[in-house]
Amino acid sequence: MTNPEEILSDLALGEDQRHEFKRMVDNPESVAGEIVAFANSDGGVLYLGVDDGGQLIGLGDPERAFQTLTHICRDRCIPPISPIIEQFRVTDKEIIVLQIRPELNRQKPYRTAGGRFYIRVGRDKKDATGRELIRIAQAAGELHYDESPVLGTSLADLSIATFSAYHQHHFGLSLEEQLEQSGLDLPRLLRNLRLLHELDDERVLSVAGLLVFGEHPQRFMPQSRLSAVAFAGENEDSDILDRREITGRLPQIIEDTRAFLERNIRMPAREQGFRREDILLYDRTALGEAVVNAVAHRDYSLSGSQIRVFMFRDRVEVRSPGRLPNSVTLENIKLGVHAERNRAIATLLTQLGYMSAIGTGVPRLIIRLSRALSGREPEFTLVGEELRVRIWARPWSERG
Repeated sequence: MTNPEEILSDLALGEDQRHEFKRMVDNPESVAGEIVAFANSDGGVLYLGVDDGGQLIGLGDPERAFQTLTHICRDRCIPPISPIIEQFRVTDKEIIVLQIRPELNRQKPYRTAGGRFYIRVGRDKKDATGRELIRIAQAAGELHYDESPVLGTSLADLSIATFSAYHQHHFGLSLEEQLEQSGLDLPRLLRNLRLLHELDDERVLSVAGLLVFGEHPQRFMPQSRLSAVAFAGENEDSDILDRREITGRLPQIIEDTRAFLERNIRMPAREQGFRREDILLYDRTALGEAVVNAVAHRDYSLSGSQIRVFMFRDRVEVRSPGRLPNSVTLENIKLGVHAERNRAIATLLTQLGYMSAIGTGVPRLIIRLSRALSGREPEFTLVGEELRVRIWARPWSERG
């Protein structure tokens, strides 16, 4: 907030997802709830000295209101919240403007001193559900869902052959040799790798253990499948040329998705004398990186959503469930800023050779390689709880 004119413009629009009006601090716990709701969501602005209709009322003692808000953020919000508080004089009325910026408040989830966890929904605050709290903590990097146990699984749901092959590839020792040299048994080794938990004397796989090494991952987590569809035209109303529900362990899903893309990319060609020269429509490395990123970083706690890969006549779209984690934004993701939502999965895919440990795939591969081939930069958008990456094909004018 920079000037009275901007304030008046905001007030005229009324309360919404990011704006709340209050006449005064009449109930510290209620005000703390509004501040917590903004901090647990996408931030927002609280105007003090304004009625519900957006009319300026003013404050009789703005200095005291300023101090009260400071104490509420420090003492009645847990952990303490760091706001930006400013005092303005607008049309001869003194008001206080309190801003909550997500980049200054990352210790989510926040609660009030009364023990309430709120989020902002439209014009109102509401109590966060258990699942919403998990997702807030995940986004803030305070919780890694892929390390949590999958109830109902057991050690019998682990593919020993697959885990042994990984162990040989990464450690250079057979699983039997590792167990013999270390003196560990298999359950202890799996626990050390955060692939197994013991709950009430029962052994259950972690999310990462199930998805990377499980016998039948979709039996317990059906959302871990991938839906791939090839359309004849440029939108979802066009005819479907090919479709497949891709299941299995995550490495298998990556490989099968690459095969689907290869099968459905219609390769034009130009004749050069007696030679036929194929014209590349997409950079294969960029497409592969987009798929691997989606598999590694999607939000697996969203039980009703799977990754979707849509092929259109002029582009490929990779749609991944989950908002961007922690400090990542649509702007800085292009610069290489990254945060691991699924720490264990990302580590395993890196060890298996599917990912780079330095996290430069988005700017270095997806953006640079795609732009060089198509002349258009890939697009990153958020639609609800879904991140969409759109990679453009080579223009038709260049296809011979």
